[in-house]
Amino acid sequence: MPSPRVRLLIVDDDPLVLSSLRLYFGSPAGEPIEVAGEASTGPEALEILTNCAGDTPVDVVLADIHLPGMDGVELLNHVRALPDPPVFVAMTALDEEETMLSVLAQGGRGYILKSSRPEFIIDTVLATASGGTVVSPQPASNLVRHLTPEVHEARPSTAPEPPLGRTVSPELPRLSASEEKILSLLCIGLSNAEISRKTGRSSSMVKKQVSQLLGKFGASTRVQLAVLAVEAGFRPDDVR
Repeated sequence: MPSPRVRLLIVDDDPLVLSSLRLYFGSPAGEPIEVAGEASTGPEALEILTNCAGDTPVDVVLADIHLPGMDGVELLNHVRALPDPPVFVAMTALDEEETMLSVLAQGGRGYILKSSRPEFIIDTVLATASGGTVVSPQPASNLVRHLTPEVHEARPSTAPEPPLGRTVSPELPRLSASEEKILSLLCIGLSNAEISRKTGRSSSMVKKQVSQLLGKFGASTRVQLAVLAVEAGFRPDDVR
């Protein structure tokens, strides 16, 4: 008996992108994938997901991160709040580190460039549907670039590289409720000033707590801190 096909919802406001993706998944390589629906906005995507719930649920949402109105990150938050949420993969025409970190920190399973080869996009849908996490090579190299030197030195030059988009996972240190709040906001891309306004804490207090978090994770930059936190299993609260 053949394996059930992966049911996919594509979300993009560009008709040309939708047409191209339709061709990709309609090719022989895309045979294991069934396009269950297409949407051009976040609300339209959520309506389709609601209508498909039950006997024919969507397995993977492949969405443009820069949608009009409700953007891809906001759509991800709504998707994650569903009773039985599908896997979420973000697509983008631009390689943006903060957006990538926000997607991964909030439970997205993929962050890929629209310029990726059709085979890579198809493989991404299949891999994430099976529980994997996929990041396009260029964004993935940006993640690796922010890892501590010790991680690179500890891996012999002959050792195989970790799977694409994966890094050596650190342990999650013990965090206070206040530190979790600060880290959550940092992971979704807020600056110290924005965190200060959001929490009502003074700028000096926020700066001090960010420094303490850098020390706890052994990180030297905010991006590296967010990467290590996500790799350790930290997921930010819904604090927007």
